[in-house]
Amino acid sequence: MNSKLLPLGLLAAAEDETIEGITRFQKLVFLAQREELNEQPYEFEAEKYGPFSQRLYDDLDRLVQEGFVDRSREQTQLRNTKQVYELTDKGWRAVSNAPLDRQPDVGSEELERFNQEYNQMNLWSLLEYVYEEYSNMAKNSELNI
Repeated sequence: MNSKLLPLGLLAAAEDETIEGITRFQKLVFLAQREELNEQPYEFEAEKYGPFSQRLYDDLDRLVQEGFVDRSREQTQLRNTKQVYELTDKGWRAVSNAPLDRQPDVGSEELERFNQEYNQMNLWSLLEYVYEEYSNMAKNSELNI
């Protein structure tokens, strides 16, 4: 599977929604690989906010630069800035036209269910879940969860 299709697939499964925040995006890809996929195109390391993949971070930047993903910034209630990711028309075409053997090996219904379960969680609950289920990925965390 082309690793860049996994982030695009997660965004496509979110339908008209977005993925809010790079931390959330990292956790969603991590969980998709651990709980839904037979392949793991991204390697994750335990970092200060749990599982982190530099390659995923770089791929998201490239997907934005190449016009597959739109990234905007919003201010949170705590006056922090978060990045918001959304699939562009070009991104939709890439997902729709990808050969079946290069698409994420889960059906769209499974990705939609996955997104409903995890992308709908508030960030703190998502982090708690990841830290509980994958405690080895929380060993370097700066968060007190």
